[in-house]
Amino acid sequence: MMLRGLCMAVELLPISAVDFAEFTQAFNLAYSDYYVAISMSVPAFRALFERDDIDPDASVAAVDAGRIVGTGLLGIRGQDGWIGGMGVIPDRRRQGIGQAMMEHLIRQARARNLHHLDLEVIEANRGAQALYRALGFENRRFLLILERTPERVPDILPECPLGETDALSVLDQYDAFHPVPNCWQRARSSLQAMAASLQSWTLNGEDGLQSYALGYADPSALRLIDLAAAPGKDAARSAACLLAALHRTYPGAHASSYNVADNDPVLPAFEALGYMVNFRQIEMRLEL
Repeated sequence: MMLRGLCMAVELLPISAVDFAEFTQAFNLAYSDYYVAISMSVPAFRALFERDDIDPDASVAAVDAGRIVGTGLLGIRGQDGWIGGMGVIPDRRRQGIGQAMMEHLIRQARARNLHHLDLEVIEANRGAQALYRALGFENRRFLLILERTPERVPDILPECPLGETDALSVLDQYDAFHPVPNCWQRARSSLQAMAASLQSWTLNGEDGLQSYALGYADPSALRLIDLAAAPGKDAARSAACLLAALHRTYPGAHASSYNVADNDPVLPAFEALGYMVNFRQIEMRLEL
C-alpha cells in the first residue's frame, strides 16, 4: 500500500519484506524520546516476536525512499489480536503515518477474522489516545507500573516459608489463578515462552499451592513478571505473604512489576508491601 500526501510517498510493507536489523533500528529511533525510552537489540527483538506471537506478515513497516520511518506490530493468538510497538521516527511525526499504519493493521486483523484488537497506551500520551478512540478503540482498564524502594516488611505479615520450583510447573495453575486475565505480554503463552529464564517462588498451604511469583531477583533488584494466588477471599493475603517472604529474602532490592491490571485480585498485596504507582497505561480494545 502507498500513502501519499504532504510531499511524501510512504509504502506500508509487512515486516517480513524488510531487513529486520533496519526495522529494529527504526523502532529504537521511534522510541528514543518516548515517555519511557526503549532500546532493543536484534536478538532481543526477535525473542519478543516469539514470546508475544507477533506475525511478521501482518505487522507493518512504513518505508519512504528505502528508509523505515514507522513501525507497528500485530500479535495473533487464535482469534485475539494485539497491537504494539507503534512508533514513528521523530522527524516524520504528524504526517499521518501513524494513523495509516493503524488502519493497515486493523485491515490485517479483519482479513484474518480476528474478534478484537487490544493495545496499551501510556496515560500521558493524549495524542495517541485520541487517534485510537477515533479508530473505534474503547478503554478497558488501567495497567499499573508499580515500584517499591527497599524498606522494612510490616510486622503484621507473618514469616512464611518460601518455596522454589521451575516456572513451567507453576504455570500449570495459570488459568485457575487468574480469574482476571493478564494483559497480552503477561498472558500464559508469553510467560511460557519466557519460563526457561524466569525464577519461580511459591507459597504452599495445607491444600497445596496458595500463591506464586515469577520474575528475576538479585540483591539489588526484584522484577516481578507475574504474581497470582488461588482464587478466593484469601487470595490477596496469600499473595502478600509471598511478597513479604521475597522482600525479607532480598531486603535491599528495588522492586518493580509492570502492567498490573487495576482489577487484579492480588493488587492489594502489592499495596500492602508499599508498592507505589510509577505511571499508568490504558488498555484499549477494538471489537472487530
